[in-house]
Amino acid sequence: MPDLSVVDRLQDLLGRVIAVVFLAVAAAIAYEVVARYLLNAPTIWAHELTATLVAVAFLFGGPYAMVRGEHIRITSLYMHFPPRLRLMADIVAALVTLFYIGAMIYAAWIVAGRAWSRMETSASAWNQPTPVVIKTALVVASALIAVQTLLQLARHLGLVRPAPAPTD
Repeated sequence: MPDLSVVDRLQDLLGRVIAVVFLAVAAAIAYEVVARYLLNAPTIWAHELTATLVAVAFLFGGPYAMVRGEHIRITSLYMHFPPRLRLMADIVAALVTLFYIGAMIYAAWIVAGRAWSRMETSASAWNQPTPVVIKTALVVASALIAVQTLLQLARHLGLVRPAPAPTD
């Protein structure tokens, strides 16, 4: 059986790196507050930068939650299922997720492609290519969810080794 835990480790590492983005957001907000209210010199970039960073961080939170098994599940029912029914529920959930995320990747690819072809900008005073960044991140994060879902499905079917326990 192949060991694909490297995929899990890379997704986990990406999630931890992306978590640091929230420190940058806090720093940007703190800077804006000081600049605006103490120095009477507001920035043109702080709001847009923080919104973009938070959007990207939330998008990459999905793959991170999946690798850690912390995605949404109706545990009040699931935890009462016998092991075989849990396995069947996991397989059905993976197949439904693959269908949904496949549609998401397709739609996001089209939208991101348009954003890139026009080099969309935010039309704010800062006027950065924020739509391009967020739409591209949606494609990448969706693809990572698809990879993780395929890996989980392969594990449920016994094709690859079980996932290692997440470390904190």
